[in-house]
Amino acid sequence: MGNRQKKQEGYVYPQDQVTRSSGYLGTIFLTAAAVLFIAVSVVVLFVKSVSELYLTYMVSAILIAFGIGLIVKYFVTEAYRSMHDYGFSGGALVVVLGACGLARAEQVCAQMAFFVGLLVMAVAMVMLQQALQLHIMRQRTWAGVLVISLLTLFAAVLLLFDIGSVTERVTHFAYWVLLAAGVLTLICMVISGIGVKLFAHTEKKELGRMRQEQERAFTREQEKKRLEGAMKKIEAGAHRPSSSDAPPVEENDVHAGE
Repeated sequence: MGNRQKKQEGYVYPQDQVTRSSGYLGTIFLTAAAVLFIAVSVVVLFVKSVSELYLTYMVSAILIAFGIGLIVKYFVTEAYRSMHDYGFSGGALVVVLGACGLARAEQVCAQMAFFVGLLVMAVAMVMLQQALQLHIMRQRTWAGVLVISLLTLFAAVLLLFDIGSVTERVTHFAYWVLLAAGVLTLICMVISGIGVKLFAHTEKKELGRMRQEQERAFTREQEKKRLEGAMKKIEAGAHRPSSSDAPPVEENDVHAGE
């Protein structure tokens, strides 16, 4: 009975499994990327005293610290017990990227639009997956997430392929795209969060209804069995011979016996 109850409790909130497996790392990535995109773009666009080289060193150091944090968290929380947690590999990749940024800071500054395009495209891919998940959950918010992800993807393509030499015509175009991508990412996270909560509420309500139906069906089955048992007892009592049904004793038989 205990194992059966545990299995049912594990299935009560299937959206939790979605959030843990496919959305957990995506949420961390999108949050960190959005904050980093907005911070870097605001500094470059509105703080003229900060050079791109200095900013590259700072961002690379932040990436290294963030990657080390993911690796430490992987071991502290014993995430290695789960085959679906890639915190260690993700953290190691971020550390390597940060180290490459420190070692090649000048080359990164020279190709900033290209590297920004890569980052924005990675974020767009994650948002596309979230749109797909919301569509599978049958949430109307998936359309909004899809539009945001496609706009972000289009901006990334502009930066990567420099269509029409846009990056040369518009001053700091890459950082304006970075700022827009950060804001759109935050909006996407809010919309996705609303969709997941609606899905959780719907699933919880549906599972509660199914559980009530199962309980009512179980109660009806028990009542039926008790009624059948009572009917069988009544029928058995009706067929049992009583003392009034015994044949009368003749007086001659009594005297003969004496």
